[in-house]
Amino acid sequence: MMILSRRYGQLGNRLILYSNLIAAARHYRIELRNPSFAEYASLFPSTREDLWCRYDAHLKPSPNHRPSRRPPSRRRRNALMHVMQAVAKSMNAIGMRHYPAKVIRLGAGEICDLEGDRFRSAVESGRTLLLQGWLFRSPRLLEQHWPHIRDFFTVSKTDRDVIDQRIRQARRDSDVLVGVHIRRGDYANYRGGQYYYDDALYSRWMHSVCDQLPGQRVRFLVCSNEPLDESAFTGLNITHGPGTALRDMYALADTDWMMGPPSTFTGWAEMVGRRPRIELQSRQQSVVVPPSVVSQSLAFQPNAEQVAA
Repeated sequence: MMILSRRYGQLGNRLILYSNLIAAARHYRIELRNPSFAEYASLFPSTREDLWCRYDAHLKPSPNHRPSRRPPSRRRRNALMHVMQAVAKSMNAIGMRHYPAKVIRLGAGEICDLEGDRFRSAVESGRTLLLQGWLFRSPRLLEQHWPHIRDFFTVSKTDRDVIDQRIRQARRDSDVLVGVHIRRGDYANYRGGQYYYDDALYSRWMHSVCDQLPGQRVRFLVCSNEPLDESAFTGLNITHGPGTALRDMYALADTDWMMGPPSTFTGWAEMVGRRPRIELQSRQQSVVVPPSVVSQSLAFQPNAEQVAA
């Protein structure tokens, strides 16, 4: 089996890493356990009741795997996560080459190709793999197994109902629904505040979108981890996101397209919704509406003959 024994980042980071490893687990037909998903396990029906947050849907049920009668406590989850991290760290430091488990630990910025020789030979060794690293990746496997991964991360009916209600509300009087992710909080210091944009800049970008879609009723679904100053967005039609990280993320996936600073938050929404995404890389950047959205908008505009008729 594979065990992800160290956590990396917040919800978006965890989902993208988890998904790549699920794809690898399906490819090599082995079990994946992810105790490092502890903080977010309660958000998804698929992980809510499993202490290990395992993925083994592609394998025959193990006689030793008995579903929990009730969800494990946050304390138990955190304890397991820290224990597995300590075990992997100790094994890596000591260099226990003949132990039944093997550690693959990636350095900062190091990429491990899940279809490459290093990872494949580790799997074929038959040893349990303890994984520590952020960039375990295989775009090909991720795409191949995406339908199963998407189903695994289906949100609960309660969350889905709230998301759907907010999207219906936003679409009621609009032709185009644009998702906007305003990332604050930790982005004030991340890379020296490179992607920490003020409300005036977001407002300017949003107004430019309206200018590119004349005659269309444009509404913005705005999701942020800080309260929104409505006065900064005068003249724009705005609907707030549902309000939690998970619900905001999956609501963005239901917009026509989305924009925001570089973030796995909108990266995951793009993957789930298969919607276009524009990354706001700098304060000088101009936002150009995706061609598919422009074409769709033009298709609904009457031509001169129709207007005359």
